[in-house]
Amino acid sequence: MKEVALNQNQFFEVDKITNGSYHPLSGFMTENEFYSVIDNYILPDGRLFSMPIFLDISKESAKDLKINSNVKLLYDDNLIGEMLVESIFSCDKKKCAKNIYGTDDIQHPGVNAFYKTKEVFIGGRVTIKKRVLHELSRYELTPSQTRTIFKEKKWNTVAAFHTRNPPHCAHEWLQRMTLESYDGLLIQPILGQKKPGDFLPMAVINGYQFLISKYYPRNRVILSALTTSGRYAGPREALFHALVRRNYGCTHIIIGRDHAGVNNYYDIYDSQNLCTKYEDALGIKIIKYKEPYYCSICNTITNKSACRHISSDPDSIEYISSTKIRSLLVAGLRPPPYVMRPEVIEAIYSSNMFVPE
Repeated sequence: MKEVALNQNQFFEVDKITNGSYHPLSGFMTENEFYSVIDNYILPDGRLFSMPIFLDISKESAKDLKINSNVKLLYDDNLIGEMLVESIFSCDKKKCAKNIYGTDDIQHPGVNAFYKTKEVFIGGRVTIKKRVLHELSRYELTPSQTRTIFKEKKWNTVAAFHTRNPPHCAHEWLQRMTLESYDGLLIQPILGQKKPGDFLPMAVINGYQFLISKYYPRNRVILSALTTSGRYAGPREALFHALVRRNYGCTHIIIGRDHAGVNNYYDIYDSQNLCTKYEDALGIKIIKYKEPYYCSICNTITNKSACRHISSDPDSIEYISSTKIRSLLVAGLRPPPYVMRPEVIEAIYSSNMFVPE
């Protein structure tokens, strides 16, 4: 039986396929599934799915590979599973990137990563043989575990908060607003492959562990990592995030400003609009907030629904972004307390906060 050695990102994908995170997928996408998803946002059976989940291998590895053959899936020299090869294909990456990301610009980090994938894609059902623990396993719950926890806590409504950054004060405002209306909150940072300059996993985990343990109400908030890559696909990825959180048992998800976006490739409310369009098919409700900001006159985090000064005194308004926070920290500066709690900064502060260039 042929063997395929997985990189970390591919290993994480196998884990998510087989633990139900990516339901209704039972394996890596076949050619038919791949094009159905990137062209129409649906699987061939009509069920909603927005991101292509594929296994890329080199031409050399694909040599002599046959349809309906089985391959062993190895990670770090461990046999973790097998795959029934149902499809072997390649694609026009520039054309597919335009469909997936809305751009074929190589400067877009998601497009850049897609262009670097190997030449051949294989699809088919995956079966797990062995669960291999990794350095982030201790911070991660499976969909069956979160569903059990929600049931034990008698949470009828659970909102998901997706992030790839440590918590700043605007995040905290969104989360507190959500806790006023829903039984529980699942904070689920993605800790897989990210672009250079993004926060490393432990910076995100340490920041949230401190905030939850010191400031949030007991037994109302769960922190669980999601080890998958950041795709930076904007609205399409926001749909994917909603589908995944539905699989974790959440009834609602917060879709914020420029959710899963990067730089200026997407309009700030594109993700909210697309998720709202597909809300009935998603099986999870969309929570939409207007963008929060700090108002120096109100002296608090607020938004335009509750503050008049965005119109009358625009100079009093400061939008808070993780990009600005990263720039300050890289320069050796500390964000002011209204941007990020000093204790959170201490929790994340180290010489290895960021993914290296």
